[in-house]
Amino acid sequence: MGIMTSRQYLDSLRAQHPCIYIGGERVENVADSPWFSISLRETCTQYDWPGDPAFEKDFAAWSPFIEEKVSFWTHLRLGTGEVRKLVEVIKRNNSRHFCSMCMGIGLSVMWATTWDVDRARGTNYHANLRAFFEEIQRKDFRYCMGVMDPKGDRSLPPSRQADPDLHLRVVSRNREGIVVRGAKTHTSNAPLTHFMFVSPCRALGEEDRDYAVSFVTPIDAKGLTFITRPAPGPREPREMESPVSTRIGFVECLSVFDDVFIPWERVFLCGEWEFTENFIGYFSPYVRIAKGACTSARIDILAGAAALAARMNGTERAGHIRNKITDMMIASEIGWGCVLGSLAKATEHPSGIPVPDTGISNAGLYHTRLKFIEFLGTLQEIAGGIVTTMPVEADYRNEVTRPWIDKYLRGSAKFSTEDRMKLLYFIQDLTASRFSGYLMASAICAGGTPETNRVEVQRSYDLPEKMENVRAFCGLGFPG
Repeated sequence: MGIMTSRQYLDSLRAQHPCIYIGGERVENVADSPWFSISLRETCTQYDWPGDPAFEKDFAAWSPFIEEKVSFWTHLRLGTGEVRKLVEVIKRNNSRHFCSMCMGIGLSVMWATTWDVDRARGTNYHANLRAFFEEIQRKDFRYCMGVMDPKGDRSLPPSRQADPDLHLRVVSRNREGIVVRGAKTHTSNAPLTHFMFVSPCRALGEEDRDYAVSFVTPIDAKGLTFITRPAPGPREPREMESPVSTRIGFVECLSVFDDVFIPWERVFLCGEWEFTENFIGYFSPYVRIAKGACTSARIDILAGAAALAARMNGTERAGHIRNKITDMMIASEIGWGCVLGSLAKATEHPSGIPVPDTGISNAGLYHTRLKFIEFLGTLQEIAGGIVTTMPVEADYRNEVTRPWIDKYLRGSAKFSTEDRMKLLYFIQDLTASRFSGYLMASAICAGGTPETNRVEVQRSYDLPEKMENVRAFCGLGFPG
């Protein structure tokens, strides 16, 4: 089949029977549950894009595996050109839709990792992964990523935790497969997918070999439970007052593995602890460029909203306003430039996967994500305090109160009060809502924290070379 429609996608969800809890209740059918309506709206749109001539160029690709057209989300990107297209699509689409889900990253870097393990150990992991790629491409199935473990005491490695299940681990092996126990956190939109891809979240030592495991499993596997946090938007659509969070939002899960069986053909790593460092090394720059493109695009949205707010307020010519918006432009360009620069300096892994430059990708994301947080406040400043004190949509729709709102909340006479209200609600949703808190946490924590970026830059930057250059230039008498 290669590509499903949104209707076929919803039918595929109805055919599954995962164990899902949300809002204190168990949900048997996510496709028809109001708890998932916001997230499903976005995902259904993404399923229709590859078959739409207006979006096909970005969201469909030719697969050399199955020799068919496949969707953007199941495509394996071999070569720098393919990965550049990925980040360009993320940047372009996120400038309009906030998020396009950077699926493919986890499996792409596991493609390189399994190649390494097979050649060193004679395993069959790479063939397992290829078979899985072919399956999801033929069926157009989505997968979620289970990377982060609960971790417990961060100062201790997995095997020294008071509870050994605080990192997901293998508890038994037999001829048919393995049994795993533990949990994964931050599994975005897991109930709306078909498979879960699991990997380690850190490099591991020999004592932690049972935690060196990677695999895929159907989301309705026996023993797998999703404790789900609703999307940070209204359950009932409010198109004017919550224009972003009514349309866009992920559900997030604590995914619990209570002795889940994984057949060997679904396993990509099991006990080869030395190669967890490889996986993290490949994974890090991939996540950084995807998140860098995403964050740059979100700053573009803030810049556009700030410019419109200034125009509607009649302040677009004020020097300090123009400078603040220009600062947004600069930060976006720096972030995007680092994404492209990291790819320009990428090295190609023998498996065909390009590995972006670690230092540039981390430096760019470090700068851009902190600027995004700053600019949320800047946008509020430019739009004005009315963003957090304005009447709610219901009062604007009320025939008694609307005339007063139209009279007193109008800005420049060039624009209607209704248009100004729509923009202010948009800014409120971005900067002063539950959804804005989610955006802030995503900017800071998703794809590694700023401190993680700092550490990666410190590791990759050749400071001794710079010290030697200065020592030689100054003719200093001590050796470098």
